[in-house]
Formats: sequence, structure tokens, C-alpha cells
Amino acid sequence: MPVLPPKTNFNRLDKIRCIAQSVPSTLTGNEAMPAATYKTQKNDPVAVIDIGSNAVRLVIYDGLLRCPLRTHTERLVCGLGRSMMQTGCLDPDGAAQAMDALARFAGILDALKIKTVLPLATAALRDAQDGPKFIAAVKDKYNIDIQVISGTEEARLSALGVIAGFGDISGIVGDFGGGSLELIAVDGRKITDQETLPVGALRIMALGSPQDREDYILDHLSKIGLLKTHRQQNFYVLGGAWRTLARAHIHINGYPVPVIDHYTVRLAPALEFTELLARQSPASLERMAGLSARRARDIPSAALVMHHILKALKPKNILFSGTGLREGVIFDRLSAAEQKRHPLLTACSDIGEKTNRLGCIKPFHHMAEWLRPLFAESKIAEMDIILESACLLSDIGWYEHEDHRAANAYRRMMCMPLYGLSHRKRAILALALFVRYQGYLRRAPRNEVTEDEITAPAQTILTRAEVDSAVQLGLAIRMAHLLTGSVLPLLHDAELRLTDKVLRLVLRGKAVALSGHVIQEALADLAKFHKCRPMITRVQ
Repeated sequence: MPVLPPKTNFNRLDKIRCIAQSVPSTLTGNEAMPAATYKTQKNDPVAVIDIGSNAVRLVIYDGLLRCPLRTHTERLVCGLGRSMMQTGCLDPDGAAQAMDALARFAGILDALKIKTVLPLATAALRDAQDGPKFIAAVKDKYNIDIQVISGTEEARLSALGVIAGFGDISGIVGDFGGGSLELIAVDGRKITDQETLPVGALRIMALGSPQDREDYILDHLSKIGLLKTHRQQNFYVLGGAWRTLARAHIHINGYPVPVIDHYTVRLAPALEFTELLARQSPASLERMAGLSARRARDIPSAALVMHHILKALKPKNILFSGTGLREGVIFDRLSAAEQKRHPLLTACSDIGEKTNRLGCIKPFHHMAEWLRPLFAESKIAEMDIILESACLLSDIGWYEHEDHRAANAYRRMMCMPLYGLSHRKRAILALALFVRYQGYLRRAPRNEVTEDEITAPAQTILTRAEVDSAVQLGLAIRMAHLLTGSVLPLLHDAELRLTDKVLRLVLRGKAVALSGHVIQEALADLAKFHKCRPMITRVQ
């Protein structure tokens, strides 16, 4: 199996096609890894093997891209670091399970002929006395060169992963794992401060009593200066156990959008919730939060650590990130120009190009420009981004049965793994795509989710103005597709002109013959939002 060696050894590759290329490292911390020194075909699949203290993971992405999609993911909770507090060595059973998992991963990667494999390890193999022996055995058996990264480098890559998902950020990134806790202060794409602590779920659970655990946590947190110097900023959260807190909060509160990425909680309810969960037994958490027994075991310690961090930081918002260390590894290998691309527009463009029937994404960008006059006065935040994103995804349901296109487009948008997408934007886009195919939106009762109303979950988290904007956007995109029969290049022969009194559709050239009753109705529906008359003008 061709395997990518540690980052500093790329020049020794003889089985992976690569071209030496210097890519400047961004978001440098105190001990930044060297910049990437290779180039791969960006659409070649890339695999990341992540060997943590609690779990071993394999994630395969569709390419070395700004917004890579996961095409295959596996995770085995083996507890490599379970007994390290007592023995200083890897847990024997955990090591055996991890070795079995790596054997399977090697077989999958070999079968898929993945050329670029990035194997890395964090706290357990970093700290264990027998870590080098385990690494040598993996290399000997499976030809996988594991790169053990420092706590500082782990923090840097985790922060990059959050930036990959959110864009430039300002605040504190917290990554809670099985063996360590990383806290990173970030401004834009630059680390300004960072700390790595031996405060992971396995270490805490190895302590005898609840009081011992709390004392251990407070002792380590009391030494961290950034908890005092970076208060009242946003707190970006990642790590399996902390993401499970978000899943539990969504479940217990009946939140209508079951997506962890970009899920946001205010400080007061977060403090109350983490205090509640820290006091629960695993059995109680299984019942109240719908968690598996394995996940429920980690939650009290994860909640206790977060609770004390929140008390110290007093952040404005707690934002859960669906991207982290593994996405940071991909992001770190992109050029500076690629890293600067807008995450949501890039993700929508990539998916739109794969799903539209024209085989080209450029006409969908042009449709956004064509419709932009309708939304010039919009009061909705980032309406330009929402408009273009909706246009890029507007052909996502063309191959579905026509009776189900609207519902399926809505459902896909509500759970699609996109980068840079807040829940409010997700809901607006989902409603817009529903209307694009359905032509209307049945209003759901305010603050109430009903089983017979498909779109009620999205409507529940939006204001009336946001729902209205979603409907307007959906009708506008619907009209563009109706007018051209989805042959969007025909929009070059059409123009929308909006004044205080008239919404005018001007048709010329090849578009002159495209007017008809269905277009008159679609234009009239749009004109109602602007309280003006619809008018179609043909220019011969």
C-alpha cells in the first residue's frame, strides 16, 4: 500500500507521484510543522488515519480540496490510553484493537488504491513509554509511517480545521480528546496563544472520585493564562466527547435541526446543561440523552471540563464545529489562495458542479448575478452569499421523481455536509430549494413543529422576514429555470429591471419566444414581494 510518510520526509517518496512545491505555512504557532512540500492531483482521494488516545479513525476525502467531502469514514473506540495514568504505557487490549483496526484500514486503502495517506497520532503515542514500539510494529506490518505530532502542532491543526469549516474566526478553539485538551486563541487565521493540557476524558476517568476529578481539572486550568486574557469571545468546540454534548443538547431540547456543525448555544444555558450532565451517571445519560453506553461513559468528564472552562472564559457563544484536526491536515496542504476561498461558496460550487445536468457550474454563477437586482435592498445578513449558494445548488433535484423533488431537495439541504454554513443559512437555503421545485410554501405555525409539515423545522428557527426572503429566493430561481427550461445560458438574452413601480422582464434575441402564461405567473409572484406590477418587454 502506498503510504505518505511523515511530512518532513516527502522527498523520500518513490511510490507516490508528487511534485516538489513550496507552500507557505499559515496559522503558525510556536512549533509549526514545516510547510507542505508536495503537490498531488487535487481530485485524487486523500486518506487521514488519526490515532488518538480513545479512538482510531480512518477518513477518506474526495480530494485535496478547500472543502473536501468525506467519502468513507470508520472509527473504532479502542482506548489506547486507557491505562496510561497507572502504567505509563499503552493499554494492552486497546493496543491490540488498534492494531486490528490499522490492519483493516491498510486493506481498504490498498483495495481503493489511495495514493495519498496521512497517518498521524496524538497524545497516547506521544506520551506512552512503549509508543515507539507500537509505531515500529505498524510500520513493519502495514508499511504505515505514523507521524506523532506534538501538542502544539495538534492545537495548530485543530484550529486550522475549524477555520476550514467556519472561515476566518476570532475567539478560542477548544479540542477535548481522550488524552489531552488543546486551547487555542485565534484571530483570523493566526494563532495568538495556545495551551496543551493532560486533561482528556481517559485521564479524568482514571481518577478515583468525583472530587479527585474536579480537583485535577481545576488545578490544570488554573495555570492557563488565556482563560483570563481571552474572555467574552466566541468559543469554538470540537472533539468527539464535546460534540456528543451538542448531540445530547439537541436531543433533550427537541431542537428541530439535528446537525452538530455550527450548532450554537448561549453561555447561560450551556453552563446549566454542562452542570446537569456532569452530575449524571452513564446509565442516566443513556436514558435522558439517547446516547450509546460507550459515549455516555465519557460525557460526565467532558461536561465537567467544559463547565469550568465556560465559567472562566464567559464566552459570548459556544459554537460546535463539525471539522477539526483531520480537516486541518488537509487545509494545511492547500495553497494560500485556496485557503482564502469562501467555504460555503466553494462547497456549493463543488457539489453543484457534480449534481447539475449542464455539466458546468458557470451558468449557475451567472444566474446569481442575473437575480441580484431583486435582493439589492435585502435586510437579511449575507444575502449575497445565500443567493449565490442557492443558485449553485438549484439543480440538485433534477434526477428525482417530480412528485418528490421539493421535499427531497429540502431534506438534503437540511443535512448536507457543507462548509461555512450556519443553521439559519441552512434553513433559508432549504426553504428556497423547496420553493424552487414546489412553487409555494405552506406556512407552519410559529414556534411549533408539526409532523405533517415538511418544512416546519426550518421555519421554526427563522424569523418571518427570513422565511419571506427564502420564499422570494426560491420563486426567483424557479422563474429563471422555468424561463429557460433550465438551459441557463439563455439568461444572457434576458434581463430583470426593478423600479418602485414595475418589475420588468426584458427578453431579446433567443429569449424573445420564451414568454408565456407560466412565466407571466412566475413574474407576478415575484412582483408581489416588491409591491409593484409585473411587466414583460420583448426587444426584437
